[in-house]
Amino acid sequence: MSRILHLSDPHFGTVDARLVEPFLALAHRLKPDLCVVSGDLTQRARAGQFGAARAFIARLPGPVLVVPGNHDMPLRNLPVRLLAPFAGYHRAFGPETEPQVTLPDAVVQGVNTANPLVWKSGRLRAASVTRLTRAFAPAPPGLWRVAVMHHAPVPAADGTAADIADPAGTLAALARAGADVVLSGHTHMPHAGFAATAAGVLFLQVGTALSTRLKTGTNDVALVTLGQGQVTVDSWLSPPGVSAFSPGPTLTYTRPQAAWQKLAKGE
Repeated sequence: MSRILHLSDPHFGTVDARLVEPFLALAHRLKPDLCVVSGDLTQRARAGQFGAARAFIARLPGPVLVVPGNHDMPLRNLPVRLLAPFAGYHRAFGPETEPQVTLPDAVVQGVNTANPLVWKSGRLRAASVTRLTRAFAPAPPGLWRVAVMHHAPVPAADGTAADIADPAGTLAALARAGADVVLSGHTHMPHAGFAATAAGVLFLQVGTALSTRLKTGTNDVALVTLGQGQVTVDSWLSPPGVSAFSPGPTLTYTRPQAAWQKLAKGE
């Protein structure tokens, strides 16, 4: 069993400072096997924001896997965005934008979906699919294959269309690469589900862990437990005006054959 603490979109530069210490206390109390940050560490990819994000990441427990989001590239400085879109990210977090972490029962592979050409929307590159396939192919049966990417190829919780190039093709590519679970962010709305055309891939999105740029009115993170044949998602929420995270809903998914199913409470 592996426990992954999933957070996304902290947007340093728009962080609610009151939430930083309560979240770090929660993270250390939960003692996850891995912390995952699925992009948008900064608001405007500025040096000071990357510095604050790096200092925060350094305080998380255990190994940490981070991938960039669209906000981690310059928005208005077009020459830098096109020629060196991840220069600030590299200075803060090193040369790798698609890191990999291996846990006793899971292979977790980062995917960089940030697209310098259009900034906001994402794309899944052929090279990333190749890397995913190479990471997942050697994994023996029973080992979870988890992809981490900022943009998800499924609609958001409110029905907004997926903000990634060729969502159908991206879904198919993730399925062919062997992904079991995909962790993402970007929408600032927590969401979990699967697509009929890729029923073997479970998509888990969280909102924003720390930013004031809320869409649901609540900051959230999730503890994802990869168990024996099932995935459990425990959400942790910080409602408006509350400088603490408390337990939210728990969702459990199982995949008895080739397709994921959501378990009803009590099953």
